[in-house]
Amino acid sequence: MNTLKTLSCAMLATMLLSLPLSAQYDKRTRTVNMASYLTRYGTDRDKSPAVVHALNDCRRLGAKRLVFPKGTYSFRPDSLKGFMTHISNNGSYVRRFAFDLTGIRNLEIDGGGSLFVFKGYVCPFYVNEATGISLHDFTVDYVRTFNSEGHIEAVSDSTMTVRFSDEYPYYVDNDHRLHFVDDEGVEYPWYYLLEFDPKRMETAYMARDQWTGAALPAEDLGQGRVMLKRAGLKGIPGNVINFGIAYRTVPAITVTDSRDVSVKNVTLYHAGGMGVIAQRTRNILIDSLWVTPAPGKDRVTSVAADATHFVNCSGYLKMYNSHLAQQTDDATNIHGVYYRIADVMDDGRIMVELANDAQYGFDIFKAKPRIEFASAKSLVTYAHGKVKSYYAINDHKFMVTLSTPTPANIKKGDVIAEEGNYPDVHIKGCYFGNNRARGLLLGSRNRMLIEDNVFHTPGAALLLEGDGRYWFEQAGVRDVIIRHNTFDNCNFGVWGSAVIDTGSGIDKEYYDRSFYNRNLLIEDNTFRIHRSRLLHLYSVDGVNFRNNNLEIDRTTYPTTIDIVSESDLYHTDNCRNVSIGALNKLHSMK
Repeated sequence: MNTLKTLSCAMLATMLLSLPLSAQYDKRTRTVNMASYLTRYGTDRDKSPAVVHALNDCRRLGAKRLVFPKGTYSFRPDSLKGFMTHISNNGSYVRRFAFDLTGIRNLEIDGGGSLFVFKGYVCPFYVNEATGISLHDFTVDYVRTFNSEGHIEAVSDSTMTVRFSDEYPYYVDNDHRLHFVDDEGVEYPWYYLLEFDPKRMETAYMARDQWTGAALPAEDLGQGRVMLKRAGLKGIPGNVINFGIAYRTVPAITVTDSRDVSVKNVTLYHAGGMGVIAQRTRNILIDSLWVTPAPGKDRVTSVAADATHFVNCSGYLKMYNSHLAQQTDDATNIHGVYYRIADVMDDGRIMVELANDAQYGFDIFKAKPRIEFASAKSLVTYAHGKVKSYYAINDHKFMVTLSTPTPANIKKGDVIAEEGNYPDVHIKGCYFGNNRARGLLLGSRNRMLIEDNVFHTPGAALLLEGDGRYWFEQAGVRDVIIRHNTFDNCNFGVWGSAVIDTGSGIDKEYYDRSFYNRNLLIEDNTFRIHRSRLLHLYSVDGVNFRNNNLEIDRTTYPTTIDIVSESDLYHTDNCRNVSIGALNKLHSMK
């Protein structure tokens, strides 16, 4: 009798569990509604199990849509499995993802205008080896940000007194070291200081990173006030000092080894790493992405690194109608990865290594790509090849066998990179500004069109970068059109020497032969400046600067501009095929 009772209870439980799924899955539209999952598997404290179950059913059913009823949903890492991830420029860590979309094909996640609030070390989205993923209509925030912000009360020759709101719990240990925690005692490591102007909601004028390390001596004065003790600390009372993250462990949206991915109508208030980081992915659309601090909170910063970042992507990369502001690094960076040649075997095999530890685990060789060989000093490509096979020695060294002859002039210390798989880039109708560092770091060798945007960055608005000895980022543009943009008082900080700047890692002795960047058309833009140059270019082949407007602003910021002639606005060093036309306007704003 007890056995029959047990069986009937088990059968009843199975029936009850199956009913809500059928009620919440529309076979005609292949839509899964999250409502029953949120009730059945989630709690007010944590909806992570509900998402895990729903995504498993999406895989099983071949669902095309996963729809959230509008609401506020909390996510914690407690019930999520952690696994090792290698995310370029964010480091290699065991991470937990609330939305693990690994292997899913053709799924639309409709947030319905919901707010997703994350607690602790849980990453929101992982689009991995997936195809046709659409993420839209939701906002991401964190209960406790990974960086911390304090209001400067006083600064002396050897101290800085800072006051923290309740949003930034902390303690000072017996060794006089300042630690940031959350309400459960989880630590949020920090490493550097950067001053922000809370009235302008941007980095303070000409503020620099203060690389103090977390060992900076501190004294707890009580009532949320802490005295930092070190000679030379800089800051203005009334401004905000940001305690920047030590590790980029928690990006918001990670896209890796995928295809046809879109992010639309998404707001990122915070992330403990980059906002959107995509690597080895083909065809990416970003439309109406807002990166901005959460309103009504004691914050002047948004995500704790680059707003967006794209590494070894291909196909198309489109970014439209977006607002990327107040993040603590660049608005975007588009580039490939250089591997340093560590050794050349007698049998022709090549040992290469990832020399930048933020790239450890990044692997381009699985697809057996065509590769280029380049001088680390000049960035000149001197040979080409194709990968036949490889194996990973560890997370940063690879042994590569070519199907083509090993170049005769190959040498240790030079670099290799994937060749030919570059994205066509179109960035239109966006705002970039109020952040730490720069706007767009341009590094695709396919066509790039930058139009109808507004830039208000403390450093260069546009940077031509790439190097084979420090960041090991492959770049070198070949066809860039920059038109109909407004550059509004850029360079109010220290991250660049012109509105459009060059930052390639080329030794000066090679400026006259490298020509790493080529073919820039800069037309019909408005440059509003208070200091700095419009152009700072070296070793560029092909520059056409025409029909641009200039306004000099002597009121918004302290001005250092003193123009004797328009030629003072340009600096070109060992460039060729350069045409700089007259500016349409030259007047002062009063």
